[in-house]
Amino acid sequence: KKGVMRTRSTPPHLILLLAAAAAALVFVTFSKTDVSLAVRSRVAGVTSRVSGIPQRRSFFSSRGCSSAPRVTLEPVMTQDKVDTEARAAKKNDIPTGYRWYETMLVLQPKLNEMEKDIQLGYFEKVLGQAKAKNVMKLDRGKHPLSYPMNKNFEAYYVLYSFAGPPSTPGMIQNWSNNPGIDSEGQFLRVLNTRLPEDAMPPSAAAKSEDDASDSLWDL
Repeated sequence: KKGVMRTRSTPPHLILLLAAAAAALVFVTFSKTDVSLAVRSRVAGVTSRVSGIPQRRSFFSSRGCSSAPRVTLEPVMTQDKVDTEARAAKKNDIPTGYRWYETMLVLQPKLNEMEKDIQLGYFEKVLGQAKAKNVMKLDRGKHPLSYPMNKNFEAYYVLYSFAGPPSTPGMIQNWSNNPGIDSEGQFLRVLNTRLPEDAMPPSAAAKSEDDASDSLWDL
């Protein structure tokens, strides 16, 4: 009819095309932002959103620490290592020119403890005259002999370890040749040995239950 305006409707396929274009525009816009970026940790393998989301502060950073404190684990000190270090320190704690010696004393088995200590005191007097250092006595007690000595089949074994000047072996040899009236025949053997220069001083620990070891002393 005359005076009536006829309107034309939008085709459906055009509406779908516009909606698809709008969705593509929105997807491209959001993909360029940092909101939807995901970072995969190479260490833990955990995906976390890092942009646009406040990160949780660690225990140390919340207390003013830049990072967690580093803990250094010290190696375990075994008893053998402690003894070795103590012996190495003792090795260097001797005067220049001193050497390490060991003297084995073999005494009559008929001596009682008091008489044995008196005889050992005579030998210790010689070490004092030689100005020996770091003297250690290891009393092994009474043991059978490998072969008879002066009709004795057993004897006391006492080992002395010490550091002394080069003149010490000569003083010990002179004393063993002329021990005096009180010590005549009381020492079956006096064996003195010089240890190698790179040898460690003996340990003060007893090796068995029948070993009686005195602490170190200077004469």
